[in-house]
Amino acid sequence: MTWRRLRPGDLDHEALWLGVSLSSLALAWLWLHLGLPRPACPFHALTGCPCPTCGATRCVALALDGSFGAAFLINPLISTAIVGVAVFDLYALVVLAARLPRCRFDTISRPVRGAAAGAFLLNWAWLVWTGV
Repeated sequence: MTWRRLRPGDLDHEALWLGVSLSSLALAWLWLHLGLPRPACPFHALTGCPCPTCGATRCVALALDGSFGAAFLINPLISTAIVGVAVFDLYALVVLAARLPRCRFDTISRPVRGAAAGAFLLNWAWLVWTGV
């Protein structure tokens, strides 16, 4: 991990992903506020077993209502991702506003990749066990 200023031609990940996450948040809030139908999970409909992201829409709806504990019980991985996105958004706002050096990861180690895969599989096991 290094901290450096953007170089000419570098992609401004902070501005890009902050825009994507804020747009997604606004769209999710509008979708739920208008009472539009929630999307069905084709994997769950086909197999009867929850997919690794089943319950994500309910999780986001609960998080937007401030029920973070209930959201975590629906889908722990999505809830953790929501917190991660919020932390990234705060980081991006500070870096963009103050024009600070940016955090860049040169490589992602095998243990980190293994931990991510393990978290993904544990979350899926949780969803299957709880019958989300």
